[in-house]
Amino acid sequence: MEILLNKISKKFGSNKVIENFSYTFKKKSYAIIGKNGAGKSTLLKMIGNLMSPSYGSIKYILDEKNDDIPKKIFFVAPYQELISELSVKDFLKFNKSFRKLNINYTDILNSFNLENYENTKIGNLSSGSLQKLKLLIAFSIDSEFILLDEPTTNLDFDGKKIYRNLFRENHEKKGIIIASNDNEDIINEITEIIKI
Repeated sequence: MEILLNKISKKFGSNKVIENFSYTFKKKSYAIIGKNGAGKSTLLKMIGNLMSPSYGSIKYILDEKNDDIPKKIFFVAPYQELISELSVKDFLKFNKSFRKLNINYTDILNSFNLENYENTKIGNLSSGSLQKLKLLIAFSIDSEFILLDEPTTNLDFDGKKIYRNLFRENHEKKGIIIASNDNEDIINEITEIIKI
């Protein structure tokens, strides 16, 4: 799969955040970097079809044809709300009901040391455990691209280490696009840097 951005711009009122940006994303890893307010998160949301550009176009190419396939893209951000009333186990089952998980939920929880939280309600998780859960789902879901906005936010040392291992294991299997200025989010030797 490829994602083609053709001269996209985004305006909020009279404030232009992204201007005339073109890029082709392929199955590899990228890091979008730039100053605070440069539009990194906005660009990531547009790539993930969560926000429309003011101008320009975004095309998703799969099997040599143009397809609008947001189901093949998975977006994760620390500010993302999850269903707080569900237990972790039920939330994973819920995700599995409409998107294929490549491993079973027990293995998912074990990989981030969350096995003791399977019956805990999402709303009772710490911000770090919540971010771990989001990343676990992102790397376990059957998708062509993972979009990660500030992925190590709220993670402890062990969580960051596990994130980096998951990143390395998956960077050749799917496209990974990160929006961040934090060096702990970006694995430089395997990531193409895009400065905006």
